[in-house]
Amino acid sequence: MTELDASNEQPLPTPQAAEEFGFPISTPYDIQIEFMQRLFETLEKGDFGIFESPTGTGKSLSIICGALTWLTRHLNRPTEATPQKSTSDNKPDWVLSYENKLRENDDPTKAAAERYKAWELKVRREEAAIQQEKRRAARRVGAVSRKPTGHKRNASDGNNSDEDLIVDYGSDNELTDADQAQKLLAAYNSDSDEEDGKIPEEPSITKIIYASRTHSQLQQFVSEIKRTRFGKTIKCVVLGSRAQLCTNTAVRKACGSVQALNEKCTEMQQQKGTRCPQLPVQHLPMLDFKQAMQKVADIEDTVTEAQQRGVCAYYGARSCVRQAHVVALPYNMLLTQGARDALGVQLEGNVVIVDEAHNLVDTILASHSALLSQHTVALLLDLLQRYFKRFWQRLRGSNVVYIRQTIALLRALHKHLQAHAQATTDDVLVRGVNQFLHEARADHINVFKIDRYLKESKIGRKLNMFADRSTGTPGDDNKRTCMGSQTTHAHVDSASSSSVAPATAVAALETFIGCIGSPDRTGARVVVRRQQNPQNGEKYAEITYVLMDPSEAFGELRRQARAVVLAGGTMTPAADIVEQLLPKFGRLSRSDCTVRELHKLDPDNVRLFAWPHVVAPSHICAMVVEAGPTNTPLRFTFQDQQKQTCFRESGWALASLCNVVPGGVVVFFPSYSLLSRMLQEWRLCGIVERISKRKTLIAESTGNDVSSQDVLAKYVECVRKPGSLGAVLLSVVGGRLSEGINFSDDLGRAVVMIGLPFPSLASPELNERLAYYESIGKYQEQQSKSSDGSLAAAASKSHSMGPRARQLYESLCMRAVNQSIGRAIRHRGDYAAIVFFDLRYAESRISTKLPSWITGSHADQPVKRFKFGPAMAQIASFFKQDFKAL
Repeated sequence: MTELDASNEQPLPTPQAAEEFGFPISTPYDIQIEFMQRLFETLEKGDFGIFESPTGTGKSLSIICGALTWLTRHLNRPTEATPQKSTSDNKPDWVLSYENKLRENDDPTKAAAERYKAWELKVRREEAAIQQEKRRAARRVGAVSRKPTGHKRNASDGNNSDEDLIVDYGSDNELTDADQAQKLLAAYNSDSDEEDGKIPEEPSITKIIYASRTHSQLQQFVSEIKRTRFGKTIKCVVLGSRAQLCTNTAVRKACGSVQALNEKCTEMQQQKGTRCPQLPVQHLPMLDFKQAMQKVADIEDTVTEAQQRGVCAYYGARSCVRQAHVVALPYNMLLTQGARDALGVQLEGNVVIVDEAHNLVDTILASHSALLSQHTVALLLDLLQRYFKRFWQRLRGSNVVYIRQTIALLRALHKHLQAHAQATTDDVLVRGVNQFLHEARADHINVFKIDRYLKESKIGRKLNMFADRSTGTPGDDNKRTCMGSQTTHAHVDSASSSSVAPATAVAALETFIGCIGSPDRTGARVVVRRQQNPQNGEKYAEITYVLMDPSEAFGELRRQARAVVLAGGTMTPAADIVEQLLPKFGRLSRSDCTVRELHKLDPDNVRLFAWPHVVAPSHICAMVVEAGPTNTPLRFTFQDQQKQTCFRESGWALASLCNVVPGGVVVFFPSYSLLSRMLQEWRLCGIVERISKRKTLIAESTGNDVSSQDVLAKYVECVRKPGSLGAVLLSVVGGRLSEGINFSDDLGRAVVMIGLPFPSLASPELNERLAYYESIGKYQEQQSKSSDGSLAAAASKSHSMGPRARQLYESLCMRAVNQSIGRAIRHRGDYAAIVFFDLRYAESRISTKLPSWITGSHADQPVKRFKFGPAMAQIASFFKQDFKAL
């Protein structure tokens, strides 16, 4: 059952011509028209689609025109035939009028819109009258000397009392009879005075929620919208962090980091007398800002409008979400329920499009992981004990219980970490969540209730304020940030000498407890790792909660959204993405799903699309060079990386390649370590000197002395310098220059891949993830759980790399490779050679995971392989072509 089948919506026909999509280019590519059509159909049916369109094929513009064409037609589509007045009707007009009014009242969206509009008109009228009265009063005062007649409140007055530090929390199940009575009375009074002072909820319209990796990609997306006809008719808002949107200049200058800015903003809202002037108490400035934002606005537009009206762009952007047609945001803000709730982003009935989604799975796993260090636990334990010692007599009974339980949990964690830091056994321990809590002797503590308490009581805010006031002058960022080193209480051990801000520590605790306190986290591990302080050599321990199963987080997103689309230039291989996000069995609970939700979560209903590149096959020369100039095989396995002959062979082959390739050559290595070692060997045997006679050699560095932008700028300058023969850029797969960089035309006439960038199997997190993924296949056969009742425990028993784990391991590697080689061939007239210096690329299990525009129409055939001599001849012949004529 599709989204359309489950509603009263009349189906929308798929547009056929580019003009119907409002495509701004008169002669679009055929794949762009097909992309828009398939996207329109996917959104209309409410499906989950994976779209791969190589970089340079106009993917962003196709997404915009396809999605917004569907949205505008969807918003105007009739859901039911409107009843018409029959000529034979004998009902009086007043009866018909009453029936029409009843039908209008049945529309909750229209009723909500009318309530909000009435509230807005009332607020505007009242606040305008207040402003007018203030102006009259100012004129009456005239030139009279104005002296304060009473006490004037200042920022410090709010700190004379500590009442605002007291936590006032009680869950419904734990309230006393008196508390229950007070709550019922408050609810009664609230209902009776519903219209007095209560802001009605603004209605929300169906929208496109567009997510990408970086703000620069979001800026480009918004710029593309402005190019189309939709730029004049829709409303688009971009959500970002305080670092991008804060309009309080004084606070921005005072805060030296994003964390300090977040803390200061939160603090100014919590403490009395310190409210940020960019968040006025009056509604009128923010209403005027929202009215001005009835357009397509990027980050800069939002900040400019907010500054002109003296309001906060960060919270102002959030206020525009409900009435926006398009909401653009980084996808780390989309992937967790807490982040969506904080931003006011609702998925129900809306469309989610994730662009540059090749690493979506990794981002989901990272977004739902947490780190808690020993010195952070020590700081939290000391802070919470001092807070409890000061206020325990003034706290409600349930708060006393929960704070004591939290202290007990922190003590158990701290003792466990201390023991591991001082142990002489394994440096790394990997445990299931239940096993970890048992070994830490914290399994008797209800972490689910503690998680709920931390979220609902907002005690984290109280602790931040308490820490700020107990360490010096309120607002002194330097003192507050360094509290970790100033605290001298007995519970803070020497490992806490690192500077940890209380707000950072509290946030880390809330995140960690939120992870281990979430139910059904079968696909997760807790890694306890011993570390050493590089300054004093002292050992300490840290805990990392590692999520290995993204299906729960993504399944919730898929269940709520009308349709979900993952788009990217390098989505190949896509099979493991589907398997991890929407597994057929085991991990993703479907017991409480409706028929429509079951359809959404069925992996067999995923729509997969992959289009070829817009360039002609003759513009691409892809090959595997299997041997060097002396016929030594080129293979960079871990064992082969210890052989200097392999380093020299690849170096001399690269030097020869530079003689036949014009312009720039970009070389990618599996790691910075291998790049450094090979470059050192090339210098010793004269290869660097040989290459430098033809092209300037530039290498990416791991150090902070030279930024990636400086390296890129130097490379571009060397390639484009008049009379230059080009340059060679040595970079790393997954590094700063392997994603989001445009090496078009002469900047990337050849891309060379040295070795295969397999992730390190020394990582316990990766090993656990591979073992877990392998266990998924076995689970379907077993249909039984392990001794502790979890699939995760069954996975931990098998660490051998089976076929499924091998498939995932290779996919992780090849997705990074595909992202790197996609830096070249950026438009229809571009051309380049893609050269693989490792004979393993010719194996079918590897080459079939390359994008179709590399392998051609026969994706099951390996890439052509040549020995050194024939390979150089083939490449030289390729660059002798007249590509303009082709």
